[in-house]
Amino acid sequence: MQEWLTRYLYSHRGLFDNSGNAPENSLAAFQASVQNDYGMELDVQAAGDGTPIVFHDYTLDRMTDAQGPVANHDRRTLCRLRLLQSQECIPTLADTLDCVAGCAPLLIEIKSPKGTRIGPLERRIAALLAPYKGLFAVQSFNPESVAWFVENAPAFTRGQIAQNFISRPERGLAWRQRLGWGKLWSCAASQPHFISYNVRDLPGPATRNVRRQRIPLLCWTVRTPQQVAVARRYADSFIFEGFHA
Repeated sequence: MQEWLTRYLYSHRGLFDNSGNAPENSLAAFQASVQNDYGMELDVQAAGDGTPIVFHDYTLDRMTDAQGPVANHDRRTLCRLRLLQSQECIPTLADTLDCVAGCAPLLIEIKSPKGTRIGPLERRIAALLAPYKGLFAVQSFNPESVAWFVENAPAFTRGQIAQNFISRPERGLAWRQRLGWGKLWSCAASQPHFISYNVRDLPGPATRNVRRQRIPLLCWTVRTPQQVAVARRYADSFIFEGFHA
């Protein structure tokens, strides 16, 4: 069912150029990825009214002229905001699915601020993806988010995103979470069809074990020739940024 995962390379947030007309997570960046025959990774979080929107940061400051948390604004407000100096606006997930229209595979990262209840965003994402005809996978750092799909949309391809959280501590994660998430102990709950691991942590005990089990291993985010070499040696495919792979 998931053989397609390793047939593609994936542009990070689309094939973007933040200094031009196709900034990250924009419809223009996704169209560029399709035109160059790449799959693509993108980020989805909830607007203040619950609408799944495609945007990476939890605050608007870096990518728009607005400020403050994304969650303080509804879809209508967010989708009017221009991304950097381009004419592109923040898209919804529905807009993105219409734009890509099954022409390239999607790795959809589900992002939830710490303390967010699991379920409402996942449910709305699942409703949008259920009729979609193209290839896609849902993925998240949070194993509880991935596990929601085990129970509620088991036919969806699922990915567990991870890294070595001991060497790269994440604020808000307890020590046991950092240890377990990095060592992929959470996979018993999330039952992923693939793992997506930080390229800077390859190779390592957790990812060696993944490959021994013949679970597809992707890595992120590849930005340098040295990282390309590591990804090609130790992973089955990769998510890249800043060049044409």
